[in-house]
Amino acid sequence: MKYNELSKIFVNEFPQFRLNLIEHEALYEEVLNHVFFGDLNDYLIRLLRKNIETELLIRLFEFYERMELKGDTSVKEVLSCTILERLGDEKEILEIAYRYMGKTTRKASDNIERVWGRL
Repeated sequence: MKYNELSKIFVNEFPQFRLNLIEHEALYEEVLNHVFFGDLNDYLIRLLRKNIETELLIRLFEFYERMELKGDTSVKEVLSCTILERLGDEKEILEIAYRYMGKTTRKASDNIERVWGRL
């Protein structure tokens, strides 16, 4: 998975976010993956806060696992710096997110939490 293809791969798998990408491109005149995925964090956190297992949450975390497993270095940075660091900002949200994380995503999350002194 390459950085310059990341958002397009994402919206192909999650067409409900296609409009978000269109608006993002119109605003920035290019795709800024850290900003795009950062903007989606609030939605992700609202889903996690409901604490109800949904197909969407399962699929999102499967996508994050693939980002960690198959992504180039820049894709992994989007996952770590933009998504996982934000999840760790709220301990209760992180605890819920742990249930959905794959093994490598969890390892990446734990590393981030150690670096930030939150683990």
